Amino acid sequence: MDRDAIIEVIFEAIALGNQARPDDAQVPQAEDTPLYGEEGHLDSMALVSLLMDVEDALLERGHSVSLSDERALSATRSPFRSVATLADYTVDLLKTP
Repeated sequence: MDRDAIIEVIFEAIALGNQARPDDAQVPQAEDTPLYGEEGHLDSMALVSLLMDVEDALLERGHSVSLSDERALSATRSPFRSVATLADYTVDLLKTP
Protein backbone atom coordinates (compact mmCIF):
# COMPACT_ATOMS: atom_id res chain seq x y z
CA MET A 1 0.00 0.00 0.00
CA ASP A 2 1.53 3.30 -1.02
CA ARG A 3 1.62 6.56 0.93
CA ASP A 4 -1.12 8.22 -1.16
CA ALA A 5 -3.50 5.36 -0.40
CA ILE A 6 -2.66 5.65 3.31
CA ILE A 7 -3.35 9.40 3.20
CA GLU A 8 -6.78 8.62 1.74
CA VAL A 9 -7.45 6.12 4.54
CA ILE A 10 -6.51 8.76 7.12
CA PHE A 11 -8.77 11.31 5.40
CA GLU A 12 -11.64 8.80 5.49
CA ALA A 13 -11.05 8.29 9.23
CA ILE A 14 -11.01 12.06 9.78
CA ALA A 15 -14.28 12.40 7.83
CA LEU A 16 -15.83 9.67 9.98
CA GLY A 17 -14.75 11.45 13.16
CA ASN A 18 -15.96 14.80 11.82
CA GLN A 19 -19.49 13.40 11.62
CA ALA A 20 -19.58 13.45 15.43
CA ARG A 21 -17.97 16.89 15.81
CA PRO A 22 -19.70 20.26 15.75
CA ASP A 23 -19.09 22.47 12.73
CA ASP A 24 -16.61 24.65 14.59
CA ALA A 25 -14.51 21.63 15.65
CA GLN A 26 -14.05 19.92 12.28
CA VAL A 27 -10.59 18.49 11.54
CA PRO A 28 -9.32 19.61 8.11
CA GLN A 29 -8.38 16.92 5.61
CA ALA A 30 -4.89 18.05 4.62
CA GLU A 31 -1.44 16.52 5.00
CA ASP A 32 -0.22 19.40 7.13
CA THR A 33 -3.17 19.21 9.54
CA PRO A 34 -1.85 19.03 13.11
CA LEU A 35 -3.48 16.05 14.79
CA TYR A 36 -2.04 15.79 18.28
CA GLY A 37 0.12 17.99 20.44
CA GLU A 38 0.19 21.69 21.22
CA GLU A 39 -1.51 22.78 17.99
CA GLY A 40 -3.35 19.52 17.35
CA HIS A 41 -7.05 19.24 16.66
CA LEU A 42 -7.45 16.05 18.69
CA ASP A 43 -7.32 15.26 22.38
CA SER A 44 -6.04 11.84 23.47
CA MET A 45 -9.46 10.15 23.23
CA ALA A 46 -10.14 11.53 19.75
CA LEU A 47 -6.64 10.45 18.67
CA VAL A 48 -7.26 6.89 19.87
CA SER A 49 -10.55 6.86 17.99
CA LEU A 50 -8.85 8.09 14.80
CA LEU A 51 -6.10 5.48 15.10
CA MET A 52 -8.67 2.71 15.58
CA ASP A 53 -10.59 3.89 12.52
CA VAL A 54 -7.38 3.93 10.45
CA GLU A 55 -6.40 0.46 11.70
CA ASP A 56 -9.88 -0.90 10.87
CA ALA A 57 -9.79 0.61 7.37
CA LEU A 58 -6.33 -0.82 6.74
CA LEU A 59 -7.48 -4.24 7.97
CA GLU A 60 -10.41 -4.10 5.53
CA ARG A 61 -7.79 -3.63 2.82
CA GLY A 62 -5.77 -6.63 4.03
CA HIS A 63 -3.17 -4.83 6.16
CA SER A 64 -2.97 -5.59 9.87
CA VAL A 65 -1.10 -2.91 11.81
CA SER A 66 -1.04 -1.51 15.36
CA LEU A 67 -0.47 2.25 15.22
CA SER A 68 -0.35 2.88 18.95
CA ASP A 69 2.44 0.47 19.78
CA GLU A 70 5.36 0.99 22.16
CA ARG A 71 7.54 2.35 19.37
CA ALA A 72 5.11 5.19 18.69
CA LEU A 73 4.48 6.00 22.32
CA SER A 74 8.19 6.14 23.17
CA ALA A 75 9.28 8.12 20.10
CA THR A 76 11.04 11.41 20.75
CA ARG A 77 8.94 13.05 18.03
CA SER A 78 5.42 11.68 18.00
CA PRO A 79 4.28 10.11 14.73
CA PHE A 80 0.84 11.52 15.56
CA ARG A 81 1.79 15.19 15.13
CA SER A 82 0.14 15.56 11.73
CA VAL A 83 -1.56 13.66 8.94
CA ALA A 84 1.78 13.54 7.09
CA THR A 85 3.74 12.12 10.03
CA LEU A 86 1.01 9.54 10.69
CA ALA A 87 1.10 8.49 7.04
CA ASP A 88 4.90 8.20 7.06
CA TYR A 89 4.80 6.16 10.27
CA THR A 90 2.13 3.87 8.81
CA VAL A 91 4.20 3.33 5.65
CA ASP A 92 7.16 2.33 7.84
CA LEU A 93 5.04 -0.09 9.87
CA LEU A 94 3.63 -1.74 6.76
CA LYS A 95 7.18 -2.27 5.44
CA THR A 96 8.22 -4.03 8.68
CA PRO A 97 7.60 -7.79 8.51
